[in-house]
Amino acid sequence: MRVNSFSFSSTMLNSMGRNTTQLNKLMMQITEQKRVLNPSDDPIASTQLSQIRREQVAIGQYQSNIERLGHSLGQQETLVDSSSKQLLNMLDKLREANNSSHGAVDMAGYATELSAMKEMLVEQMNSRDESGRYLFAGTKTNQQPVMRDATTGEWIFAGNHESNNTPVANGVLMKSNTDLAAAFGDDLKLLNQLETLLEKMSDPTVAPESYADEMTAMIGQVQSTSDNVAAIFTELGGRQNNMALLQDVHLDSKMIHDEVANGLEGLDIATAMTNLNNYTMATQYSYKAYGQISSLSLFNLG
Repeated sequence: MRVNSFSFSSTMLNSMGRNTTQLNKLMMQITEQKRVLNPSDDPIASTQLSQIRREQVAIGQYQSNIERLGHSLGQQETLVDSSSKQLLNMLDKLREANNSSHGAVDMAGYATELSAMKEMLVEQMNSRDESGRYLFAGTKTNQQPVMRDATTGEWIFAGNHESNNTPVANGVLMKSNTDLAAAFGDDLKLLNQLETLLEKMSDPTVAPESYADEMTAMIGQVQSTSDNVAAIFTELGGRQNNMALLQDVHLDSKMIHDEVANGLEGLDIATAMTNLNNYTMATQYSYKAYGQISSLSLFNLG
C-alpha cells in the first residue's frame, strides 16, 4: 500500500494538533487549579456547578442584606434604648413632682426639666440614618415623622405604621424598621397630654392641686409607654439574634457549597502532571517522527 506525502502530512499534523490542544488544556487546568474549565469538559458537573454558583450568589446577597440590616437595626436598638431610659427618667421626675408640698414655683422648675426630656424623645423619634432617611417613619422614610400641626400646634405623626421587609434567606423576610411612635399612643397621645400638663405646671398662677389628677394619670401613661418601648427593645434584640443565626446558616451553606464545587471541578495535580508529561513526550516524538519519515524518498513520490 502506497502512502502519498499529502496523506501522511495531514495525518501527522492532525495528531500533533490534538496533542497540542491537550497540552494547552492541561496547562490551563494546572494554572487555574480546576478540572472543569468549559461545559464540554464535564457537562453533568458543569450543570451542577452552575446551580451551586447561582445559590452562592443568592447567599452572598442575603449576607449583604443581613449586614446592612444589622447595622440599621443596631442604630434603631440604640435609639430605642435611649428613649426607654429617657421615659424612665421622666417617670422618676413626674413621681418626684407629684408631691403636695411643692408650690407653683417648684412645679415650674419640674416643667422645664420635663419639657427638655420631651424634646429629647421627639428628637429620637425623628432620628435619621447616614443616608438621611428617617428611621421611625414607617415606609415614608423621607418624611419627618413627628412634628407640630401648623394649625393646632399639637404633635402629629406624619409617617405611617407600615413595615419595610428585607429578604435574609430563601423565602424569609425580616422587618427592617421599628414602629416607635406606636408606643406613644394613637396620634401621639402621650406627647400631647404631656404638653397640656406642662403648660399648667409652667404657669405660676395655676395651683398644683388643680392638676393633681392629671399628674397621676400622666405617671400611669408614661409607665405604660415605657413598658411598650421596653417591649420594642426586646423585639429588636430578637430580630438581631435571628439574623445572627441566619448568618451562621449562610456561612455553613457557603462552606458546604464550596466543598461540593471543589469536588466537582477540583484538579488532581499529580494525575494532571503525569498527563502533561505524557502529552509533552508524545508531541515531541510526533514532531521527531514526522521530521525523520518525511525525509525518506518514499514520501517524495506523488
